[in-house]
Amino acid sequence: MMAQEKHQKVHAKFRNLTASIASYMKYINELRAKLPAETVATMEKYEKTGNYEAPEYQKIIFNTIYAQRICRLDPWPDPLMRSLKHFNLQIYNTMQGPNEFVITGNFKDWDVWDKLSTIQVPTLVIGARYDTMRLEDEKRMASLISNSRLLICEGSHMSMYDDQQNYFNGLIKFLKEVHSGAFKKARS
Repeated sequence: MMAQEKHQKVHAKFRNLTASIASYMKYINELRAKLPAETVATMEKYEKTGNYEAPEYQKIIFNTIYAQRICRLDPWPDPLMRSLKHFNLQIYNTMQGPNEFVITGNFKDWDVWDKLSTIQVPTLVIGARYDTMRLEDEKRMASLISNSRLLICEGSHMSMYDDQQNYFNGLIKFLKEVHSGAFKKARS
């Protein structure tokens, strides 16, 4: 079998998305409650008027929340900065809403806990200690997907940048095992 044909027969998934917006919102609001009271008050001031683009609000989102939960490097890596320059806010807002704290888009009722067991392909569930998603949710997702493995990184949502060694070691191991047919779900 040619390498290309073999590659086409290997199917796998990688995921880094919550299975439930309700669970996600509960956790992100727990994180928000840990911010200084004046920071939360400033956020609420702009959220009440829907002024999510206000420089003061954006500064909080990027310098406080994203710097801790999206990517913990300073400065952010060039590929990440370039992607933000081409970020399609219209699609993001349609799907999610203005940011992680205000979810008003198509995802607002997203809940697929009961569908995870239908995923049959090898799946790598990736989470991180400083992600915007609760580690318990990541563990639960991996337990519900019958053919999955959980990779927890020590970085943020962008662990491919701020915890590269763990992220890529886990990803490469997963890919090699799936490709060779040796993949087995890790025992919890």
